[in-house]
Amino acid sequence: MAPRVLVIDDSPMTVQLLSQALAGAGLDVDTATDLAALDARLAEHTFDLVLVDVNMPEMYGDDVVEFLRASRQIKARLFLYSDLPEEELSEKAAKAGADGYIAKSYGLEAAVEKICEAVAPEAAPAPPPPPVAAPPVKRRVLVVDDSESTAKLLEAELTAKGHDVMTAQSAEAATKIILKKKTRPDLVLLDVHMPGVNGEEFCRFIKGNSLFAGIQVVLCSAEEENELKRIVAAAGADGYVRKDSLIAREILDLLT
Repeated sequence: MAPRVLVIDDSPMTVQLLSQALAGAGLDVDTATDLAALDARLAEHTFDLVLVDVNMPEMYGDDVVEFLRASRQIKARLFLYSDLPEEELSEKAAKAGADGYIAKSYGLEAAVEKICEAVAPEAAPAPPPPPVAAPPVKRRVLVVDDSESTAKLLEAELTAKGHDVMTAQSAEAATKIILKKKTRPDLVLLDVHMPGVNGEEFCRFIKGNSLFAGIQVVLCSAEEENELKRIVAAAGADGYVRKDSLIAREILDLLT
C-alpha cells in the first residue's frame, strides 16, 4: 500500500499542485483547507505524514501540529510548510514538536522529494546520474611548414593527443589536401615564411574561398608579436602561435 499524506493548506492552488505532484510520485494524497475538513479526513484515514501550512485564516500550522500530537495523538510524521524565512520556520517546527519543515522557497520538486524521503525512501526520486565527461573531440589538423623537423615534431605531439594530423611543406602541397573533402582539415597550422606562396597569401586564399569556410587557420612565425598580429589581421587568420613558444598544448587549446 502506498504511503498516505495529508496536505493542510488554505490555498486551493497550492493544494492542487502539491497533491498532483505527490500522486505522481506514487503517494496517496488527501487534502484539507480548514478545521472541519481536517477532522473529516482524520476520521476517514490514518496518515504516514501530515503537511501543515503555517499561516491560515482560522489556525496557525504550529498550533495544529501541537493539537494533532498532544490531543489527537497522531502517529504520523508532522511537517510545517511555509514561505517564512527558513530560520524562523525551523524554530517554529522545533517549538511545536514537528518532525521537520519544508520551506516553500525550495520549490515544488524539492518539497515532493523531501516528503517522499520522509515516508518512503524507495519512493523518492532517484538522484540524477553524475555527468559523464564528453570524450575529447578528434580533429583533423594540417601542419604546413617548410621545416620538416618542425612539422614532424608537431605531428607527433598532436597525434599523441588523438588528432588526425597531416603535413605539407608548401602551399601547393597543402592546396591538394584541402581541396579534397576526404582530407579537408578542421584546422591549418600555417608557417608564415615559406618559399613560393607564403603563409599570409595562403591564408587569404583559404579564407577567401567559401568552400573552406569551416577551416580555422592559425599562423606560426618567429616574427615579433606586433608584426605577427598585423599579419594575422591582414590575412584574416583565426589566431597565431609564436615559434619560440610553440608547444602542443597551446595549439590544442585552439582545437577545443
